Amino acid sequence: MPGYDPNRPNNPVLRWLSYLQDGILHRRIGIRLNYIVGDLRRARWKAMRQKRQSKDIHLLPGVRMRLFLDSEVSYAIYAKDFEVNERKFHNAFLKPGDIYIDVGANIGLFTLIAAHRVGKEGHVYAFEPTPTSYERLMANVRLNRFSNVTAYQIALSDTSGQVEMAVSLDGYDGRNSIATPTGGEQFSTELVRTTTLDQFVQEQNLTGNLTMVKIDVEGWETHVLAGGKKSLSASEAPVLQVEFAEEARESAGSSSMELYRSLTRLGYRLFIFDVMEYDLIPVSLEQVKNSHLNVIAAKNPGEVVARIKRR
Repeated sequence: MPGYDPNRPNNPVLRWLSYLQDGILHRRIGIRLNYIVGDLRRARWKAMRQKRQSKDIHLLPGVRMRLFLDSEVSYAIYAKDFEVNERKFHNAFLKPGDIYIDVGANIGLFTLIAAHRVGKEGHVYAFEPTPTSYERLMANVRLNRFSNVTAYQIALSDTSGQVEMAVSLDGYDGRNSIATPTGGEQFSTELVRTTTLDQFVQEQNLTGNLTMVKIDVEGWETHVLAGGKKSLSASEAPVLQVEFAEEARESAGSSSMELYRSLTRLGYRLFIFDVMEYDLIPVSLEQVKNSHLNVIAAKNPGEVVARIKRR
């Protein structure tokens, strides 16, 4: 049972009465409803896979997203509320006119949210090096007729050039990586172009103008940070959302400790987003070890909190 608490009474009626007395009944009902909806969505996904290749959903009011039925990422978005708290942070933090970079855009979840939030006055730059995911990202951009998105079939790293990348052949599109993939059984190897964040920022004249950068690159995060050292060391550096996943990091010859220290050396403080209070909760080195979470890295957390509370 989701959220089961062994300290609650075993009798279902008494248990729900205890929730009512503690003032958390509405939350428990929400958890139960989400679980039921999840079951229904998982069953529907299985049925759809036998008949079609894609499914369009309403991601946000006014924003549609095409999900692909052979995609692990699409399944997670449809049936598992994939990174729902991170989505809420993006919706609260990003404002019209902002400049956003999506590193590891995949099929475009955060690219679409960001494009909707920053509006015509802002711009989104999305990086997705793998051919199939890039094509699907572009399909989602076209589906929404976004003119404020520029997508690149390039990987960000610590050098410019080319590198081999493992690309899933059995649906684990969220595990494609320059490092050793952490899921799936069948992969092809493809040569992809690389550039650095610093080089891109300089070429696009974005110095001092970036609002937020999301980095989710399956263990390659420290290389992306190293390639953006100049841009990210500045006092006006953007807010970051960075994935901490120890298994993926180990496959890249790194660790969550190394990633944590890379961020703090750049002057960042690390937090998780409290979706109930719309606040930032500090994250320690011990908390990110052997964990899987997305961290908000900020140099001026007070300004970030003020921004998200003006949602």
